[in-house]
Amino acid sequence: MNLVAAMRAEYQRGEGLLWTGVCVKTVIYLTTLATVTWNNRTADTLFLVLACVGQMFLFVSRLLMDGYVAVAERLRRLAMLQDGTGREPTCFELADLPERVWSVTWGPVPDPYYSSQLPRGPKRLVDVTAECAFFSGKIAQAAWRGFLIVSVAASAVILISLVLIAVLGVSQSRLELVAKCALVGITFWMTEDLIDMALRYRSLASRCENILQECFRLLNEQSPSMEEAYVALHEYDAAVAGAPPLPSIVYRRRNEGLTKIWQEARLHHATS
Repeated sequence: MNLVAAMRAEYQRGEGLLWTGVCVKTVIYLTTLATVTWNNRTADTLFLVLACVGQMFLFVSRLLMDGYVAVAERLRRLAMLQDGTGREPTCFELADLPERVWSVTWGPVPDPYYSSQLPRGPKRLVDVTAECAFFSGKIAQAAWRGFLIVSVAASAVILISLVLIAVLGVSQSRLELVAKCALVGITFWMTEDLIDMALRYRSLASRCENILQECFRLLNEQSPSMEEAYVALHEYDAAVAGAPPLPSIVYRRRNEGLTKIWQEARLHHATS
């Protein structure tokens, strides 16, 4: 099994559900704005029903996304151990993987996937962990800023819409007001979910920065122990597990620049 290809496939499935959820949220958001200026009882009720159905879909898709990401993280950890220490996955670890990962044959994967030139062992595992923490941290930093701007702007517009409903709702029936207020409330909760995602990306960026510094400290040692290397790896695992899938669009746009920065940082660290 190509662990990296399988990992990428699982992350892409999870990210696909992430962006599908964003599209559904956008539709709900636009219909909410439409109800502010469109005084139609039937339309208001229909939009409310659609918003509730959309929220149920978002709940299910988020559960599925978390499942794909969990499998991807297990594959990534196995791939890092395989590259860093030469440890091959055990038959029990492979048997515990979903059947779908065994049929993954598509997607070009660089060989080697990780750029460390150190011999296999704890120091190479620390180097691989540092590389992962660097790229994950930089991508998460860009993601949290983007999601924060979008969520704050969306929340502000929704609050303004609520004020407009209160001002313009004098001539509307009580049922229309209730439907509109309920729809605005659902949509505002949805924007809060976007803020939560932004904060989780920020937490990942911050933790990756700390992990990177710890990895550099270990790389300065002549022979870090395997226990120290595993601790750094588990710290990175815990950080990534608490965040949504990293947007591949950010990775593709910044990969070349980040690769150059990482190579220069590693060279500077090796010669300092």
